Amino acid sequence: MSVTSNALLRHITIDACLRDTAHKYTLQDLIAACTRAVKENSKGKLKDNFTVSTRTVQLDIQMMRDKKKGYNAPIVVYDQKYYKYSDPGYSIGKADVKQTALTPLSEIAETIEHYSRMAGMESLEGAVDLIRECLENKVNGSFHKIRRQKPQKPSGGVFLDVIKDAVLHRRVLSLSYVDERSGLREMIFYPLYMTTYKDRWYCLGFADGREGIQIVQTDCVAGYSYAILPFPPNYRFNAEEYFSDIVGLSHPAEKKEDILIKAHGVLARFLLSNPIHQSQRLTDKSEDGSCKFRISLIPNDEFFRWMYENHPFVSIESPKYLSERANETIRNIVSDIQVQAVEEGKTKKTKEKEAGKKKMRKEQFEEDLFSSLF
Repeated sequence: MSVTSNALLRHITIDACLRDTAHKYTLQDLIAACTRAVKENSKGKLKDNFTVSTRTVQLDIQMMRDKKKGYNAPIVVYDQKYYKYSDPGYSIGKADVKQTALTPLSEIAETIEHYSRMAGMESLEGAVDLIRECLENKVNGSFHKIRRQKPQKPSGGVFLDVIKDAVLHRRVLSLSYVDERSGLREMIFYPLYMTTYKDRWYCLGFADGREGIQIVQTDCVAGYSYAILPFPPNYRFNAEEYFSDIVGLSHPAEKKEDILIKAHGVLARFLLSNPIHQSQRLTDKSEDGSCKFRISLIPNDEFFRWMYENHPFVSIESPKYLSERANETIRNIVSDIQVQAVEEGKTKKTKEKEAGKKKMRKEQFEEDLFSSLF
């Protein structure tokens, strides 16, 4: 256990003793309580004669009383022998802790932030924000200046844990998978990597009979079994290399393009602080607020979907063929939505028509039933 952790443990132990109004605690009693606590919580083996020193506990009490560095604890001595809180309802857990007492937690946040910059560990950024929010709120008392909305749990389906385990232990899966285009299909799948995208879990790997990396949306898995097949040792996945040149998940077999996009309105301001891709660079900013950005990536389905979602506030300036392709994609998506709306409208009308016929048959049956009684 670190020195900082020992100090915090002793403070908590002393606090528990001073809140116990049923017993009287001398300095020696506090030393004995702290010694037991350190021994019980030590990861390493301590000597049998180990004891927390008198000087250490006296400094702990002094630090707990301190207004600036400690807890401003109202510790008093009565009968020139026993320690207690002058306020029976006081606890260091309720104290307005100063930033200096929270230094270890700040250091933890910095360490996690360092790891969050590594490929595949970006989700740790949320933990960093949460820790720093707690620190800010604690330092400023009960008045919260910052509130971080908790992210929604990504959808993963009932077999999420099974797939995670298969990725970690390189186990081959026989999956029943519901594909939006081809319906239910079976595949022998070699899972290599998992990630979230737009609040859903995805697994990337290889599949028998298919070339290249396959992407499986985990909540579309309808069933599984373990395939009695060896996991090829040459099956590897380099996440940093795979995701460096794309937006989203899909990695088409196309060359990387140098793309110039123009954004205006709210989107232009948003992109200045939230780049669509790590290669994004501002090339021009007009007086009307519109901006031009240059990005270097492989244009995939997710990129064109992003263009559609932000239409008409973004357009491709060059190359020309990508601009035409983006416009065609937008037209196709709009057309699909219109067709779907029409089909849903027809389905609704059909259901209403069937319901009307059923009601008429019921009314006719009741009419015939009652007429036969007279």
